[in-house]
Amino acid sequence: MRLAALLLCLIAGAVGAEERDGYEWAQPQPEPAATGPTTAYVPALEGVEDAGLRDILEASSQLFGLVARPPATLSGLERRAEEDLERLQTALRSEGYYAAEAEYRIEEAEGTLGVTLEVTPGPRYGLAAYEIGYEDPDAVAADSRPRLQEIGIDLGMPARAPEIVAAERKLVSLLTERGHPFARVADRKSVVNHEAREMTVRLSVSAGRLARFGPLTVEGLQEVEEDYLRVLVDWSENEVYDRRKVDSTRRNLSGTGLFESVAIGSAESLDEDGRVPMTATLVEGKHRSIGAGLFYSTDIGPGGEVFWEHRNILGKNETLRLSATGSPVEQLGNAAFRKPSFWERDQNLLANASGGNRNTDAFDQIFAEGYLGLERPWLENWQVSAGAAPAYSILDETDREDERKLAILGFPLTGVRDDSNDALDPTAGTRLRLTVTPTVGAGSDQLLFLKATVGGTAYYSLDSAERFVLAGRARVGSIVGERTEAVPADRRFYAGGGGSIRGYEFQKVGPLDDDNDPLGGRSLLEVGGEVRIRLTDDIGVVPFVDGGTVFDPPYPGFNETFRWAAGLGFRYFTGFGPLRLDVALPLNPRDDVDDDFQFYISFGQAF
Repeated sequence: MRLAALLLCLIAGAVGAEERDGYEWAQPQPEPAATGPTTAYVPALEGVEDAGLRDILEASSQLFGLVARPPATLSGLERRAEEDLERLQTALRSEGYYAAEAEYRIEEAEGTLGVTLEVTPGPRYGLAAYEIGYEDPDAVAADSRPRLQEIGIDLGMPARAPEIVAAERKLVSLLTERGHPFARVADRKSVVNHEAREMTVRLSVSAGRLARFGPLTVEGLQEVEEDYLRVLVDWSENEVYDRRKVDSTRRNLSGTGLFESVAIGSAESLDEDGRVPMTATLVEGKHRSIGAGLFYSTDIGPGGEVFWEHRNILGKNETLRLSATGSPVEQLGNAAFRKPSFWERDQNLLANASGGNRNTDAFDQIFAEGYLGLERPWLENWQVSAGAAPAYSILDETDREDERKLAILGFPLTGVRDDSNDALDPTAGTRLRLTVTPTVGAGSDQLLFLKATVGGTAYYSLDSAERFVLAGRARVGSIVGERTEAVPADRRFYAGGGGSIRGYEFQKVGPLDDDNDPLGGRSLLEVGGEVRIRLTDDIGVVPFVDGGTVFDPPYPGFNETFRWAAGLGFRYFTGFGPLRLDVALPLNPRDDVDDDFQFYISFGQAF
């Protein structure tokens, strides 16, 4: 609170009396540290009952701020106290107390030197008038002139310097949003009427003539094509200048991830047509990257991924990512392509292709699949996508004797909402994902079914330093239209493992056959919760609970036992995100099925 109050005094200053013009600015000047004997003292402040005002005064006081560095002599202490009187007056005037009085006294009692600041704030003055005059009244249309309410001024309000200064800045900001890019306050006068206990503020504003956006020049491009960047500009040439559109365009360009720096500036004056020429100066970043990752868990074993990515492969922010993943249960390759601003500015083209081999207790599969769809924003924080997903697979399933060869075509519809504050280590916000996929199949069987899942996570920090974070998740799913045996094994729901219910083997929660191999099901319910505790800047611990199961019917019911697990995780925080080690124990294990514990090593939080 004291730090905030000190900053308040530093930026606000004080509004001057009648013979003073403008604002005063108070900044404590540190004294050199004493090298010999010192005059230690105990500071005190009397006469101020308001806690907020007391904090502001103490924060502006050198007696309080430098108490750990006492002066060498009594005269030095007196000089410090005398300087404080003017500092207190400055802070009091900034809060609207223009008739305040301040004194100090130095006393010695029982060998302790005390310095007391005695303050009489007096009445708080009100704002009687806030007058705005324009040097060229014809330059600003009447409906473009900011009203007092718009800049935060309510006549009669306390005459506090922070609100008065903020109103001045808001006034200039609004004018730059309404076609006056060079607006400024040319002069200000503040008059205090001590008899009426009120203040009047008069501003003289130089707004300049109404301006329109002029031509845009783009500098610094190397591999990025200019016509793509112009699609991201939020203004049109010759429309009325609006600073907000300049700011949003800067965010658009920065959000592409293509540039190390983005600067958008304007000419210092209007051209002969009343337009302001604009310039975007850009520094491109690196567009290519390669990487690798490793993970390990007791139920799957070791695994890893390697990838190569180009984020500007065709010159217009198109991303191509090639990756290969390998583990005892899965070996696959993947190619993912994303083209932004496809047909429309806020619409992206998505194209994926993958193939490989899966060997799990539930099924063995050789497959190839793809996806082609469109993605676009919807409402606030939402992304929606729709497309077609063809696939071909050869399946050897635990619940069937014959091998299945299937050609499948799905039409996934997805909505994703994400307002969390970090991709790998969120401490606030929520995420929600809904997917509905109508699917038809041909080959060994004729199929028609619909698969739907809804999953969400939430994050809440218990303290301002974000060292204690609650995290929770839930997921529910259903498949309707076919019997469980008819639904291809790779399309069914499974639970258990590092990305699901920790403490149980991969896919082992839910219905099992006579050999204790998972059968999967047509519905799913999972929940989980964590307390993420950051012990130091680098080390954290995470106690957690996971639970859930898979059901054979298309809707969750009570025919399957809910499996619970608890554990403790350890986190090492790197510059890229947390390195994770989780150890989990099943709380209601099945005899001869579940192990005593499982552990998982990977990168990023569990969810």
